[in-house]
Amino acid sequence: MTTPSKQHVLVIGAGVTGLLIAQGLQQASIPFTIFEAEAGADVARSREWQMILHWALPLAMELLPEHLAVQLKERASVDPSLDFDVYPNNILRFYNGIDGAILAELPIKNRCIRVARKKLRALCADGVEIKYGHTLKAVRVDEDRGKVTAKFSNGHEATGTLLIGCDGAKSFVRHYLHGSSKASITPLDVSFWNVIVTYPDAERALHIRSAHPIFAMVARPGIFGFLGIYDVPDPGKPETWRFHLAISFPRDENVDAHTLSNAERHAVMKEKGAQLCEPFRTAILRIPEEVVIPTDDIGYWAAERWDTRGGLITLAGDAAHPMTPHRGQGCNNATQDAYNLVDSIKRIDAGGDQHRLIQECSDEIVKRGAAETKLSLETAHAFLDWDKLQASPLFKHSLSARH
Repeated sequence: MTTPSKQHVLVIGAGVTGLLIAQGLQQASIPFTIFEAEAGADVARSREWQMILHWALPLAMELLPEHLAVQLKERASVDPSLDFDVYPNNILRFYNGIDGAILAELPIKNRCIRVARKKLRALCADGVEIKYGHTLKAVRVDEDRGKVTAKFSNGHEATGTLLIGCDGAKSFVRHYLHGSSKASITPLDVSFWNVIVTYPDAERALHIRSAHPIFAMVARPGIFGFLGIYDVPDPGKPETWRFHLAISFPRDENVDAHTLSNAERHAVMKEKGAQLCEPFRTAILRIPEEVVIPTDDIGYWAAERWDTRGGLITLAGDAAHPMTPHRGQGCNNATQDAYNLVDSIKRIDAGGDQHRLIQECSDEIVKRGAAETKLSLETAHAFLDWDKLQASPLFKHSLSARH
């Protein structure tokens, strides 16, 4: 007869990272509670995006129960009708934004699936009880008793044996561990705007997707962009397809993007888009005027070692290593974090030393995350510098893990 686990893990944040941890713990019959600040599963976000699972895909498949793992492509991918393992779906295509020439076709060496964040999150939430409406406001640690307590703004308190902060780039838990001055995000000196768009004209949608069936990048001096499919409700009806567009350019210190009207944001995007080759030019110039263009304050945090308070608190995902999206590594490193933490918790359940196991796991997360954050930051700047572009980490390593 199996001895019941004495652990109770508090997972703060029901994004993909927190949910993968929850699924892994659930499969191992280790008690947990997962808390989410948002009011419910259907809360609309100001922005959505697509991501690529590549070198960490096998880890995600292992964390998910088998009945969900086999549904990953059908329920979470941007276009379930595609075979992601065949050309050109298994390469990253990069265009010269001036003349439209293909600069590179970078191989994706691992099996991959391009996913919509919202759909992946929904899949990972399947079968997990989430405590919504819980915004963390305080943490209390009792190392002598081996307990940690989370206090929430709604008055609720929860006590467990381990607290994992999966609460995003502006993580409260990271600020608790490091203090606000050391834990704050460093703003990127590059603007990065992205938006989800549907084009009512089927021929236009087909033209825009001609860059690549899934995802293509483009650059010219001072401008970087990408264009990808986000959702394909009906492969035979291009007018229903949803695209993910992004454009990046040096930040103008004299302009606060948050003060711009939506019409002014459209104008900025069109001014940049008009300088690009087809079909990127059309994709940007033909964004319907009613589409709201959010501005993203992307930044990064150079991960530093944290004291896990006797193995009672740690971080994962964007809370541990917020990085720029330019090398497509955030989701994969977050998945690795989740996998490693679940493995460490299983070892604790089998009698391992919690302080040592959680500190060692956390130290590995820091080392790996800091290295990738550095590479992603280098790539963000190289994409806007024509002389450095083809020597950038993405061109040299494609999407390979650098750890």
